[in-house]
Parts: sequence; C-alpha cells; structure tokens
Amino acid sequence: MLFTAILLCAGGAQAQLVDAPSSRLEAESGNRFGPLAEGFKRYSPVYGGNESANPNDKVFQGFRTDPRLVLGVKLNKYLALETGFSFLADEGFHRIDTFGSGPAEAAVAAGDLLAKSHTTYAAAKLSIPVTERLSAYGKVGVAHSVVKNDSFMSPQRAQAIAAGRGADIGKETGSGPYGAIGARYKLNERTTVSGEVRSNGSATPFGRASNASGVRGSVGIGF
Repeated sequence: MLFTAILLCAGGAQAQLVDAPSSRLEAESGNRFGPLAEGFKRYSPVYGGNESANPNDKVFQGFRTDPRLVLGVKLNKYLALETGFSFLADEGFHRIDTFGSGPAEAAVAAGDLLAKSHTTYAAAKLSIPVTERLSAYGKVGVAHSVVKNDSFMSPQRAQAIAAGRGADIGKETGSGPYGAIGARYKLNERTTVSGEVRSNGSATPFGRASNASGVRGSVGIGF
C-alpha cells in the first residue's frame, strides 16, 4: 500500500509524534500581500509520526523502543483516513536481542522495519471532541500481518519446530478486520495522554505470540 510505504519512510527518520492538527482554518498573519491577504486561508490536514518515540533510545546504548507509526489525513473536523505500522510482538522499551534475532535487529537498526514480523492497518477514524481537552475516537478498517524469520514464534511455527520441520515453514501472513476505540486528554500544550482498546483480526492466527490486539496507553510529549 502507498500509505504504508510513506509510513515506513517516516519511521526511518523516527519522527516525533505530533497531535493531529486542528481542523480550524487559520488566516495567514502579517498581511504581507496587501489587504486581501487576510481572505486567504491555510489548512494542514496531514498528521502522524512515531507514537512511541522515546528519547531514552539515544541515552541507553543497547536498548530500543519498538516503533508505532501512524500517518493520517483529516477529511474534516471529525473524519480522517489513517494507516499504522507496528511489530507483531511490540516490546516497548527493551534491550536489543543480539542472539535470538540478531540479523533482524541489525536490519531494523539500519532502517529496514519490514525485516521483523509486523502488522499494518488502514482505517477510517471518527473523532468526537468531548471537552476542550478531552476527545474520543473510533477506528474501523482492515489489517494485514506478516511473520518473518525472526524470534516471533507463532503456533504454526512452534508446532513445525517441535516436529522437526522448522525449515519448511515459510513466510506466514494473515488479514482481517481492524477496529479500535480510544480517548486522548491534553494535559497542556506539550503533553497528551491517550488510551486505546484495539482488535486486529489479522493477528488472530498467531495467538498469544502477538500483542497486536489489546489495551495500549501512551504519553506524547512535544518540544
């Protein structure tokens, strides 16, 4: 998908997540082009970045925070189209495993996020402001997951290895519906707290090996 390709480019740069821009139209200030300039408006509908961007990644050598990438386009104040990417086994902030999945970790460090087992989604997002600081949202769409030859152990791969057929298992994939409901609270101009419950049908075949479905919380801090 085109959205996913653009999203991964954003992930390579480890962009800091920014809140979705206000749907309010704003006049250009300064009136640089004469008295009619105030009549021209601007609107920035694109939002996104890395939801899990963590400054500790640069402080603690040998540790990394798994990326959670989001890219969206606001169609109006309430409706947006959004796509996202994360690893099937999102470990958050963790010590890099240089043994069990060394080659995959090295590839990710070099910017190849597709080297590890991952999941992507494309969804329509409906946002509803509750108060000036609190907003709720829901997402409905489809998801696709891919298992690579890394440390991710799906039930199928575990059974094959137990039967001595591990080398026969190729790339595993899954597709299914995607849905999520969540809320975001703006503590101040720079800090946002959010919580989300999501269901990723494409990860269902991989059972407990994946945490693509479940409850997730995050804190976004801008500078």
